[in-house]
Amino acid sequence: MKIGRMFRWYWQNTYWGLVGFYGAILILMLLGFSIMIASGTEEISVNGLSFSSEIMLLVLGIIFFPSGTRFGLSHGVSRKTVFCGLVVFLLALSVGMTAVNQLSQWGGQQMGLNTYGTERMLYPSIKGLDGRFGIIVSQIAGGWALGMLGYFIGGAYYRMNKICKIVVSITVPALLFFGLPLLLVAAPAGVVGALGNWFFSAVEWVVRSPYHLALLWLGGTVLLGIFSWLLIRRAPVKIAG
Repeated sequence: MKIGRMFRWYWQNTYWGLVGFYGAILILMLLGFSIMIASGTEEISVNGLSFSSEIMLLVLGIIFFPSGTRFGLSHGVSRKTVFCGLVVFLLALSVGMTAVNQLSQWGGQQMGLNTYGTERMLYPSIKGLDGRFGIIVSQIAGGWALGMLGYFIGGAYYRMNKICKIVVSITVPALLFFGLPLLLVAAPAGVVGALGNWFFSAVEWVVRSPYHLALLWLGGTVLLGIFSWLLIRRAPVKIAG
């Protein structure tokens, strides 16, 4: 019952955000349709629905670690229940948003708009019901994984003190944008070549099938879920701010 209570709490704090998100999508689609009619253009692109949904799930995950932890622990809900409620909620939300995205894409196509998602671009040769189902599964898995990534990020920042937050916020982007390129330049050619071969082999495996992409997302979800649980199992109740 308490998992259901946490699920309802997460939903109550997401509902109006979803209304605003899909309201903005609807406005963009109507604007694109109006431009197409007024200019006589045969096709206007209004795509990226799945990507935008995944980013929203990422942001929700970041927000819900501190807010959900404070709410749950201050109301006698165990850390396990807070965590499990969030995992179930993110999966349900990813399923629901993917379904709405599919309907939105279909509606946009009826209006003459190009609303194909990123996965359709990755797998242009896939046709039929099985191919569409595979893309839907990969979108659900991607949304779930991005939500768990956000939850992990939110948990890491929640457990840090102010000094650590500043250090991490500076060093992680610096390492990604400056340290990694410098390391690749300084590394022996054989090491760089081996890493490159491994990377392109992984990409080739992913683009063979949307189910491969879904498996990759699910693997990330499991790892992030383990790390997030380690963060929340001893998380204290902190005041907001």
